Amino acid sequence: MTAIEDTAEQLPDDPATPARLLWRNRDYTGWWIAGTISEFGTALSTVAFPLLILAVTGSAARAGFVGSAEGIGALATMLLGGALADRFSRRTILITGPLTQALVVSTVVAAVATGHVNIAHLTAVGFIQGAVGGLAGGAGFAALRRVVPASQLPTAFAQYQGRMMAIRLAGPTSGGFLFALARWVPFLGDAISFLVGALGVVLIRTPLGPDPDERKPGEPVITSIRAGFDFIRGNAYLRFLTTWVALANASIAGMFLLVIVLVRNQHGSSTVVGAVTSLGAVGGLAGSLFSSRIARRIPGRRLVMAVSWLTALGSVGIALVPWPWAIGALLAAMMFLIGPINVVFETYEARMIPDALMGRVSSAINFSAASIRWLGPLAAGYLAATIGSTAATLVIASVLTAIAVSTHIARGLHVLNEPVDQIRTDA
Repeated sequence: MTAIEDTAEQLPDDPATPARLLWRNRDYTGWWIAGTISEFGTALSTVAFPLLILAVTGSAARAGFVGSAEGIGALATMLLGGALADRFSRRTILITGPLTQALVVSTVVAAVATGHVNIAHLTAVGFIQGAVGGLAGGAGFAALRRVVPASQLPTAFAQYQGRMMAIRLAGPTSGGFLFALARWVPFLGDAISFLVGALGVVLIRTPLGPDPDERKPGEPVITSIRAGFDFIRGNAYLRFLTTWVALANASIAGMFLLVIVLVRNQHGSSTVVGAVTSLGAVGGLAGSLFSSRIARRIPGRRLVMAVSWLTALGSVGIALVPWPWAIGALLAAMMFLIGPINVVFETYEARMIPDALMGRVSSAINFSAASIRWLGPLAAGYLAATIGSTAATLVIASVLTAIAVSTHIARGLHVLNEPVDQIRTDA
């Protein structure tokens, strides 16, 4: 039995009030609040970076440099971050990461305030931000399982889903408003938010691991990273999860681009485009509020199959309906469904992976998912230009249909028939 299971069994387990019990967890509550502030600060700068570049250069192409650099930086370090999370102090990683990001973003504050904005500098900042985020990602997922009792993981993941969707709604608008006040303000807010994020980790009392007997400092990094992929290859459920998430993420990313194109083709204004895409975030936020209850009451395998098919059908509807607001409603419905399925996947993932491998395995899954996500918008844009946006959306729908079919034949998905509280790690 792992240390995680010992902790979980010592804490109260009342399925009727999981959220209330979770908020009584001082470590979790403080970390969650600090993380919310940190992610909101990141949302401010996410919209402020392209606004700044457009204001300085007027180039949309250059405005994409920072976002691309950040994504490349995250991919470059994600696997290394997982290895580090299983051999060095996760607490140290989760503190030094935000402190580094705060320092880097503060250089943008200085550059904007003094009028010395340089595209190369901003691109480097984006890359470093992504790289540091990649290094810390594995430690964050592993630390969460230390802080949260196993029986309350579905509620915790549902709350994280809700936070993400709420920030996706409020962050861009707030960032644009602050940018209008003064160009350096959203970047200052981001820098301060990273400091708050680091403070939240400092205040956690629970040991975050890895324990001294779990560390293998003499093991080569490549060998350590390979162990994460080996564990996935040896587990039918994790093999399915990795493939499903990678294909679904790429498809949904392409779908978001096609939604914009479809609405524009239906003579929707920029305001309508923004409102339609915001409906997706509203649906995701609503789904997160119910995702824990849904995940607890519907068997996991049945839920994954149902959501996969409904998502495929929803994408067909998006391709064929002739009204922008109908597209928005279908997009909201699809995003509503994603919340519960993410809770199922993440809960079983957290229960199934040994703590000593948590950083490497979770980072390997995230890396695989992110590694082809960029193909979705690229393929969607190419198809829309060559065969039209409606046909391109139907192509995406066919991929989602294939994913739905796979849920009926995937051997690894049968583990979701077992109640999550019966899942035990091997270490």
